[in-house]
Amino acid sequence: MVATATMQQPDVANQLPNDSESPIVIVGNGPSGMQCLVQLRRLGVRTPILLFGKERWAPYDRVKLSSFLAGSASFDSLSNLPEEINDDVVHYVGREIIAIDASAKTVSDNVGETHCFSRLVLALGSRAYIPNLPGTQLAGVFRFRDMADAHALMARTTRSRHTVVIGGGLLGIEAARGLCRFHTDVTLIQHSERLMNRQLDAEAASIVHHALEGEGVRVLLQTPIKSIGGRDRVEHVLLANGEKIHCDSVVFATGISPNRELADQAGVRIAQGVRVDEHMCTSLADIYAVGECAQFGDHISGLVAPGLHQARIAAAHIAGNAEAYAPVADTTWLKVLSLEVFSAGEFREESRFRIHRTAVFRNRSKGLYRRIMMRGGRVVGVVSIGEWPERAQAMTLLRENRRIFPWHILRFYLTGKTSAESNSHHVENWPSTAIVCQCKSISRGEMSTVLQRFALHDAAERKDHIQKVTGAGTVCGGCDALLDNLCGAPTEAKRQVPGAKVLGVVGMLTALFMGLSFLQPMPSVATAIADQSMFEMWSRDSLLRQISGYGLLSASLLTLFLSLRKRVPILSLGAFSSWRMVHSVVGLCAVLLLLWHTGFSLGQNLNRWLMTSYLMVLGWGGMVALLALAESTFAGRWPANWRRRMTWLHIIVFWPVPVLLGFHILSVYYF
Repeated sequence: MVATATMQQPDVANQLPNDSESPIVIVGNGPSGMQCLVQLRRLGVRTPILLFGKERWAPYDRVKLSSFLAGSASFDSLSNLPEEINDDVVHYVGREIIAIDASAKTVSDNVGETHCFSRLVLALGSRAYIPNLPGTQLAGVFRFRDMADAHALMARTTRSRHTVVIGGGLLGIEAARGLCRFHTDVTLIQHSERLMNRQLDAEAASIVHHALEGEGVRVLLQTPIKSIGGRDRVEHVLLANGEKIHCDSVVFATGISPNRELADQAGVRIAQGVRVDEHMCTSLADIYAVGECAQFGDHISGLVAPGLHQARIAAAHIAGNAEAYAPVADTTWLKVLSLEVFSAGEFREESRFRIHRTAVFRNRSKGLYRRIMMRGGRVVGVVSIGEWPERAQAMTLLRENRRIFPWHILRFYLTGKTSAESNSHHVENWPSTAIVCQCKSISRGEMSTVLQRFALHDAAERKDHIQKVTGAGTVCGGCDALLDNLCGAPTEAKRQVPGAKVLGVVGMLTALFMGLSFLQPMPSVATAIADQSMFEMWSRDSLLRQISGYGLLSASLLTLFLSLRKRVPILSLGAFSSWRMVHSVVGLCAVLLLLWHTGFSLGQNLNRWLMTSYLMVLGWGGMVALLALAESTFAGRWPANWRRRMTWLHIIVFWPVPVLLGFHILSVYYF
């Protein structure tokens, strides 16, 4: 345990630093360092600030780094520069602090310059932990931690055939998904018995596991690594069970190691990280540590939210406020593989002896899983997969150690809700202490206070104002929908569907052709060859009839194959949206071939059943395409809900077609 009483602390009653003092130096321009800078300015500290960043990149959102690797976020969208950085702040990018002279109150950078400081904040962050395994020095071994790593992986994986990702935490999962973007075979190896074992329980981890395999990633659990093999570069990974996985790249995402060396050289007391007290003060006066490099008690947090909280505490102490850091239960709220993942409190296997009761709600059709853990009638842990509008209320129960009664538990079993309030989905009706932005720990009350100061009526302006003043929604974006709700934006937004216009055109053409086939009168059969129309000649000619029949059969088989893209992991070449558009276009071609082959005649007996089945399949398919367009045109959930129902009808009515088609071919060619 830390003997915090031995640390030299600045006088809490000190005055605000002023312009005559040496500047405040912040080492590290990551999330914690930037938050400390912003908070100092908001607390009225006008002392000049020197901000040093070791990386050659301007500050960026590290939480979205995996989205950048996957290609779903641009570099510009990762930019994270607050307005306060222009407020008497000198920002050194690509300048590393290599030495600290605590007695002289100076720091030295890698270009040989020395800078004085009145207060020093160490936001040194951490580096990727690389296990001590044979072969980690080979070419082709990467880590995934910062922007340079992301660029190196993007450059490598465009020519990589098989990449092995070691580590089944959040970074490992997102790295594996991102690497699949380049059509690379990816194997993810996790030493533990489940993925994200620190953030999820077994069932929630299983859901993420299946989703990852659905993206085309092979997942190996409880699989220790023995070594990485190869002459000059990676050629294989040898597992402890003797299996050899041939690959050309290995990515380590196996946790973090705090950057503590700079503090150690300066004489600051360290352990696994830089030791701090409840004010984020180190063992040396006027030197603070925050974020992933700081160790409070026996705990080092690798999450963004605690680091931002620590930065606010350090800034408050520098400004003369007597705020103290009190760790709260680690909270995970993020999106993994498009799944909304949330966990807080006690839920892991090692806590099972302290949990008296568990309540679980499942809705597999909607992809929902929610679990609350209780001890002594009070909520001590929460885990969920999928949307949960009452998440903030559940967190309030956890944070405030409130009692949960039997009727609440029964309601949760039946509905997945812990509250009977019909307006609980309106953020403005949440308790003032309910946390809306988990990353920045901004409550609903704080946001409402900000909105009350200015008479802004436009929802977009209100949201933008909250983000500028509080920083809410600027880290992971997980609370973006809640901010829209609070600011009065429509809660049901339009959904961007790739290729929606193409699908809509195909759906309308399908409906048009099918409408013509049903509305126009049945074509009469000519009594003489001279009286036959060109369409009747084509539909009755033996050779052309075979061509149209085999064309229709080929189109049917191709659409069936294309429909497997989302359901068979091995068929992962290309984007699903592209396969869906091709599927729709081929389906439209099948409509035209069907009309040609049958001559607008429904036939008799089994042929009539076959024709009817074909028309139902094509009709429902066209309806699905139209509803996909509706999702991008109309706000609300109804287009998506109806599209899912029509998709299942489209699949269900297809099953008689192969059987009836077999009878049709048999009757034509055999009998």
